[in-house]
Amino acid sequence: MRLASLFAISLALTAGAANALEEQPESCRLIMSGNSAMAVPYKGDDAKLQCDIDRAQMVSARARDIFGPSPSPIITIVDTQSPSGTAYVYDISDAGGTMMLDARSVPGTRETASPVPPCRLQTQLPDNVANKAALSLLSAAEPTVPAYGTRQKMIVNADGSHSYELLLSSHDIITHIETVEGPRDFSRHADATDKIADLNRSVIGVANFSDGWLCNTN
Repeated sequence: MRLASLFAISLALTAGAANALEEQPESCRLIMSGNSAMAVPYKGDDAKLQCDIDRAQMVSARARDIFGPSPSPIITIVDTQSPSGTAYVYDISDAGGTMMLDARSVPGTRETASPVPPCRLQTQLPDNVANKAALSLLSAAEPTVPAYGTRQKMIVNADGSHSYELLLSSHDIITHIETVEGPRDFSRHADATDKIADLNRSVIGVANFSDGWLCNTN
């Protein structure tokens, strides 16, 4: 089943319930209440990053509860709210030099959450995306790569100049990478354009156009 078909099923079932599906962890509630200073030692972007990491971990935990553990992922990408309103977890593992993708749709925990069936895709990454994943183990270790990306999109104007547009929606994608220097977590808006965002889009794109999705509709 192509993910586009899954989106169509999701939209038919949700009937406008497109809110984020996961319960908010304490780190996010502190920020929303204006008490982010209480989330010591996190402040500013660090506090926002911790909130996103905690959200992603809750979604990943639900994926493990539904599907069982994924085999030793070296990269995990969590789309906290896809266009269908459902969260998705994309785990990448190295199976003897072959990059494998384990993608799962994750229904919400509340009765009002989207009743989208849990679906899973297990497939090999194509070489071009596998190369990006492998390179990220090196490049993402660089301290110049920010953990929390700016919420703005660069626009190329007709005269060739650049301007920036603030991204006000909260469609966040959180990426955990086991870099050569140790694990790092990144948060990017879905419309971001840097290397981490490019990796996210490439992996999600493989899943979007795959025929290998299997869904439990019971």
